[in-house]
Amino acid sequence: MASVLVVEDNPEHQAVIAEVVRRLGHRATLASDGRDGLAAALASRPDLVVADVDMPHLDGIRMCRALRENPGTADVPVVLITAYLPPGDTTLAEAQALAVIPKPFSVKELTETLRACIEVPAGARHDPAFTEALLRSLDAGVVACDMEGRLVVVNQAVRDLFGDESLGVPARDWAERFGLRRPDGSTLPPEEVALYRSLAGEEIHHDEVLAHDQQGRRRWFAINARPVRDDSGKILGAVAAVHDVTPEHQQRQYEHCTTEVLKALVQAPDTGRAGAEVLRAISAELGWPYLRLWLVDGVTDRLRPAATHLAPGSPPLRLPPTLKRGEGLAGSCWESGEPVWVPNLRAPDVPVMAEAEHYRAAVAVPVLSAEKVIGVLAFFTLEPEDPDPALTVLLSGIAGHIGSYLERRRSEELADQLAASVGEYIALVGHELRTPLTSIGTYTDLINEEPDGTTVGEIRDLLGVIERNNARLRSLVERLLDLAALEAGHAQLTLGDVDLAAVVTAALAGTQVHVEVPDRLPIPGDRARLRQVVENLVGNAVKYSPDGTAVHVTLTADDDAAVLCVTDNGIGIPAGEQNQLFARLYRASNARHSGIPGAGLGLALSRAIVELHRGTITLSENDGGGTVATVRLPRRSGTSDPARPAHRNATLGGNH
Repeated sequence: MASVLVVEDNPEHQAVIAEVVRRLGHRATLASDGRDGLAAALASRPDLVVADVDMPHLDGIRMCRALRENPGTADVPVVLITAYLPPGDTTLAEAQALAVIPKPFSVKELTETLRACIEVPAGARHDPAFTEALLRSLDAGVVACDMEGRLVVVNQAVRDLFGDESLGVPARDWAERFGLRRPDGSTLPPEEVALYRSLAGEEIHHDEVLAHDQQGRRRWFAINARPVRDDSGKILGAVAAVHDVTPEHQQRQYEHCTTEVLKALVQAPDTGRAGAEVLRAISAELGWPYLRLWLVDGVTDRLRPAATHLAPGSPPLRLPPTLKRGEGLAGSCWESGEPVWVPNLRAPDVPVMAEAEHYRAAVAVPVLSAEKVIGVLAFFTLEPEDPDPALTVLLSGIAGHIGSYLERRRSEELADQLAASVGEYIALVGHELRTPLTSIGTYTDLINEEPDGTTVGEIRDLLGVIERNNARLRSLVERLLDLAALEAGHAQLTLGDVDLAAVVTAALAGTQVHVEVPDRLPIPGDRARLRQVVENLVGNAVKYSPDGTAVHVTLTADDDAAVLCVTDNGIGIPAGEQNQLFARLYRASNARHSGIPGAGLGLALSRAIVELHRGTITLSENDGGGTVATVRLPRRSGTSDPARPAHRNATLGGNH
């Protein structure tokens, strides 16, 4: 029986991991943060450590480093669990984790990983069949060579990428045989191959290379390699772990592409140059050789090219000078109003009217303005390109904002909107969705594995976890939709004369807060939405304040504005996180680890509502500790026409 130390600050996830360890027949020791986990490991050396990355006091990465620095625990294997860092991240490589499990994970996935990582009996370790099965079960690629550079191990994950013949290719020849390149696309010399370098004694961490799989698609890999030594330290060969980090690399590409597109739009002197510069930026960042921006000619009702980019050295592509609705790739996209992917231009009946002999794939996305298609962005590539939802989101966002630029020429608003669209995409797949999904999935797995005779009463606690996390997800989705409707202008304000003093009083009915409001304070606005702002701010103040501390709400006015202040003596906002206020789904680090539930949407919703009223909302530190939320709203009817709320870059704000 092995001793497994489980270090996880989320009690639901901690319980799932411990239960899986017990079902595998091993003993689980629990710790709720990195500092306690390190102390437990030093006090009694475990056979395996399973640790979350994001924890209070001492995160999982720093805990791993501390274990490696202590001779008694330097060789203890560690499995890291993360909702933030991708498996090939440099930080994870430095922690020397045996395996990385991304959230959300299933009970089956967790069980298989832990079973492979917990030390097996000595006899099994030397069983070739066991070794082969273990290598085949790993998601990461594994290759090993002897001192002559001859490959002696190539597991199934690598063979799936490069073919079965890869076993016969010496380490030095891999760069030429499989077209390995540096991440920037330049040729990788044979002597820079990670496995070959390790034969000289070098340890390689997160060496990123570009290659093509058997279908000709570009893939990026992070490689960790080290020499294999005997007990005397003599090098016998080298071994490398190969992680496919294509999604993470592409995400970085997309973010950088967004930045370059924004620069092009902001700096372009006119609309003619804007289109050309945007196409050039996309081509440079994503490596596409041919791009064309088509715009609808309102007189002829046909698509005409507004800008074209052909990368240096790329073969020309002859396209018609105009396209009718439904004609060709761009015309089909115009007619449907949806992105159109053509993974294989050589397939029969593809909607492309061009001499595309050298090109392999194409995609077109509509350029929209007020839900009307005013143009099409078309891209052609020399390599296969399967439909990619993340890339579709990026291209659709760029196309949509080009439409806004062409119609309004408001570069500042464009920059905010495009940055917000990418930030929102990243946030939606982040921690606030993965955490409840993990709980729902794993507890469903536990219930499914219970014996048929189990009564409802015996699994009521498990059902309670699922119900609680389901409610959390439902609330999150509803509030996200509300926020999206507000920012997109689909949710309209119901304007009228509103007594803000009465709204505040009604919102605080039944609460134990100190209130100072005038008898009457009329302003133009939406009564229900303004009450929502008050309830959000006061709810935050009460939720994050210790029992027995006071929350003060004051409402004052000057000639131009009504001023609402909500002051608390709660946990406040950590230093360095002020710039992240008001972003969707962001919660300050002290709030995230407080055990107090929250979705990180209250302040984002409040800001959207306040800005629709042409007001402002700010957060500042309270002199006595805690936070002061201040809302200023115009009192004059002439300034109360609803406005579209300004979109913020999601990295510049956050919710308390």
